[in-house]
Amino acid sequence: MYDVLIIGAGPAGISAAIYALRNDLKVGILEGEAPGGKMVYTATIENYPGYSTIDGPDLAYTMFNQIINLGADYIGFNATGIRREEGYFVVSGDEDLKAKTVIIATGTKNKKLEIPGEERLTNKGISWCAICDGALYRNKEVAVIGGGNSAFEETIYLSGVVKKVYLIHRREEFRAEKQVIEKVKSLENVELILNTVVLEFVGEEDLKKLILKNLKTKEVTELPVSGCFEFVGLLPATDFVQDLGILDENGYIPVNENQETKIAGLYAVGDVVTKKVRQIVTAVNDGAIAALDIIRKIR
Repeated sequence: MYDVLIIGAGPAGISAAIYALRNDLKVGILEGEAPGGKMVYTATIENYPGYSTIDGPDLAYTMFNQIINLGADYIGFNATGIRREEGYFVVSGDEDLKAKTVIIATGTKNKKLEIPGEERLTNKGISWCAICDGALYRNKEVAVIGGGNSAFEETIYLSGVVKKVYLIHRREEFRAEKQVIEKVKSLENVELILNTVVLEFVGEEDLKKLILKNLKTKEVTELPVSGCFEFVGLLPATDFVQDLGILDENGYIPVNENQETKIAGLYAVGDVVTKKVRQIVTAVNDGAIAALDIIRKIR
């Protein structure tokens, strides 16, 4: 039985593991994908203390290697459920695992547009990871949809790989930080298409074009592209705990000042938590708080 079982190996889960392991707790960490969470899919990170700039995958694997060196038990599958037994939790997945306490650190998943052609052309021109798939479109024209930091940062990355990037946003104002907005505007091979939405993805074997609608003029046009990267928002990765009664109306997890849910011994940290700010530094903070509370209670 584990002292603490952490579901998710992003910065929040890794931070919790570091503190627990350094206090000689038996720690298991579940992750069905690449460790590092959203960091793995971020080309460059420029707002994490200690690094003026660092590639997202490099920061992810530096963090992950630290917990492996400290002795974490890495478990390579996704959790499908959590149930409370007498005195412990059971986390189900490829097998059942027992733990005195559990930390949910599953973060968020990408929101989709839910428009015609999207499901059929997923991974056939439509992607949610520029650093993963950008090289497939070298010397071709692609579109990026969104107005936040992710959309702008991935546009910057793609501009160094592809022939041209069309950045499509439904408004004229952006949610992204001023510095990255100005950087995108300075790029010669990036064109902004504002006040515009995508109505449909068109293509048979792969993506050929987008059908666009200008929200001001109501004009409908076609935009030929070979690839499209969506960054239109995030959804909490909490499907596997819907039956526990711990979610808010948006599917996130409310916690107290110690990152504990309404169920004693069950914690939540990082982007999966009900909060206003979701950053690597806030995720790391959450993980430390949860782990220190668990250490205090177990000891």
